Amino acid sequence: MPFPPEIRDTIRQYALADLPDASWHRGFFAFVRDAALASRLGEEFLSTRFLYKVLEGLEAEEWLLRAQIRMQVLSYASIYEAVLHYLLFDLLSADPQVVALTEFPTKKLISIPSQHQAQLEKYLRHDGKEILPTYEAIGHTDVTKVRFDRKAECAFSLGFIADWLRDDLIEFYEARNAIHIHAEIRKNLNYELELSRRAYLRMEPFKDQILVQMSARRLL
Repeated sequence: MPFPPEIRDTIRQYALADLPDASWHRGFFAFVRDAALASRLGEEFLSTRFLYKVLEGLEAEEWLLRAQIRMQVLSYASIYEAVLHYLLFDLLSADPQVVALTEFPTKKLISIPSQHQAQLEKYLRHDGKEILPTYEAIGHTDVTKVRFDRKAECAFSLGFIADWLRDDLIEFYEARNAIHIHAEIRKNLNYELELSRRAYLRMEPFKDQILVQMSARRLL
């Protein structure tokens, strides 16, 4: 059942009173050339701040405060990940350090022609076990499988973010991954309001640091 119009309007007015409008939040990500992604990031940014204001107005405590913190950490960590993913795999996909993120050492099976199988049979068994001839190779994984901490480390190595910001982003993402209740219990992670506030406060330096390096590389 929806709120009566007067209550709904009061809540909206309170939450939006100190927030820039939707166009400002979309413009915050103007450096992202993918228009659909930039728009989605702006909406996520605005909705995260809007919901924070609503819960702040309710003076959230205990279980509701925990929900407020979780929502903030989840949303901001997702924004950071999406921007780094775009930066690395859309703009810098050919950079050797970025390419290395999807590479891993592997062994590939050597196909022996059938006419040589019998000749080599005695060399391909040891202690009753079959030996499979292989060679060292490089395998590739999908970009969606790359761990966030490796993305953050790569962005730091390429000069896009400072070491302290890299560490903070990794902390936010680790907290995000512990949002599942069982994982939270196992990790014994204490969600603190300070963490969610810091996740918000890092948005501005995150953008500023990226813009400096994008400008230097003529990526804007």
